Amino acid sequence: MYAATLAGWLVLDTPAHPGSTARGAGAALWLVTWIGGGVHALVVSNDAVRRMHGSEEPRMAAAEARIERRAEGQRLLASQPALARELGVGRPDVPGADDYGLVDVNHVPAAILTGLPGITGDLAARIVAERAPVGGFSSADDLGVVLDLPAGTVDALRPLTVFVKD
Repeated sequence: MYAATLAGWLVLDTPAHPGSTARGAGAALWLVTWIGGGVHALVVSNDAVRRMHGSEEPRMAAAEARIERRAEGQRLLASQPALARELGVGRPDVPGADDYGLVDVNHVPAAILTGLPGITGDLAARIVAERAPVGGFSSADDLGVVLDLPAGTVDALRPLTVFVKD
């Protein structure tokens, strides 16, 4: 299509017809082709971008849902702690519990703690051994201070953990 309009413009916009209607029609044909081509390029480009990113949209939506679910669990624990405990917020180790994607560092076994970022088997054993003598940890920062954890590990633990005290 673009080749045909380009050929029409070349035929109509010849120096043999200066100031003629044919030359004006050729200029109009060139302008319509230029604008139409620009619009077509934008449409094709946007469609291609949507198709390329389309495969990632479900994963992104799922990640956003997990983040919101963890935030909901943290809000529930802060506002209605008895209900949160009854539901099992932070307790993936309890059958039937709704953990909200969170881990209660003060109550789960070491095997669950090793699923957290930066927590090795040895570190999980240290957490379990230290939590009773200190009366349970109050936050990721408290855990980091007591066990001398790197700041990056503490930052990674913040959105994934809760610290329920009995």
